[in-house]
Amino acid sequence: MKTARASIIRCAPTSAVHGLLIGAALAVAAGGAGAQAYPVKPIRVISEYGAGAGGDIFFRPLAVQLAAAIGQQWIIENRPGAGAYVAVEAAMRSPADGYNLLLASQNVPVTRRYLSRSKPIDPNVDLTPIAALWRTTLVIASHPSFPTKSLKELIAYARSNPGKVSYGTSGIGTQAHFAGASLSVLTNTTLLHVPYSNNRQVLEAVTGDVPVVINIVSPVLPHVRSGRLRPLAIAGYKRLEILPNVPAVSEVIPKFEPPPTWSGLFGPAGLPGDIVARLNAAVAKAVATPDLRVKGAADGFELIGNTPEDFAVQLKRDIEVAGRLFKAAKIEPTD
Repeated sequence: MKTARASIIRCAPTSAVHGLLIGAALAVAAGGAGAQAYPVKPIRVISEYGAGAGGDIFFRPLAVQLAAAIGQQWIIENRPGAGAYVAVEAAMRSPADGYNLLLASQNVPVTRRYLSRSKPIDPNVDLTPIAALWRTTLVIASHPSFPTKSLKELIAYARSNPGKVSYGTSGIGTQAHFAGASLSVLTNTTLLHVPYSNNRQVLEAVTGDVPVVINIVSPVLPHVRSGRLRPLAIAGYKRLEILPNVPAVSEVIPKFEPPPTWSGLFGPAGLPGDIVARLNAAVAKAVATPDLRVKGAADGFELIGNTPEDFAVQLKRDIEVAGRLFKAAKIEPTD
């Protein structure tokens, strides 16, 4: 009887055991396939930059390399407006599934917090940092008819002509505004800020409607090379290879601290760690592309591609730097 029962136990459950083993194998295979599957469709990137703007122009060839690195197309959705809040808020409302990302500068995550009396966005809480993509450098340039050929001469002229020197930027609270306001405070001069909401500040300087412009290098460089703008100083930590004869502001004003100037890739809050790692690996591969690095250097973009952890630390540090500049420059909140 025991033998018969043992035979039944051994025989009857055998097919069931095989079924369980097959099912388990399929489950493991499906799990492995699922983990390797991301991404299975194109990735949407909500961009704070308008089509054709400096950041948009440079991100497009980078997106080609990102698509090659990750195996899916990157679709850019330009959502400029409200000092970049439109893009950031759209990204924050998007599903944290890895198919909805954000391309943003330091404006909303770092500097805009000091211009608003409402609760600021915390980039390490309200968003998921993936990687800093590139760092840009600001250049101070003037129209050739303006009677200054260097930063020293600009400062001297501003001191002897108080309230008669204006500079154009892409808006209130931008890195260019911080740089100009800091320069004004450190040199005890009155430099008038002229914010443009339509990104016409460089063209206005070319026509002479505003005598001085502070802007990222890439849109200014063609006009410098054509002689329609005169570079006075680099508002960064060092000189640029593409403008080797143009001094850094710190060479003239040692206490000058450049504002944070970068663009980074974020996801909505709660983006799974494995997806963050996959995206970060794609960024690291893309920014290492030799042709892209050469193009970046020629346009004034320094490619970064740091880890999510390093990017989070960078964000905290830049918030502190922006706070010091905001306080020193005595910039008032706008809302």
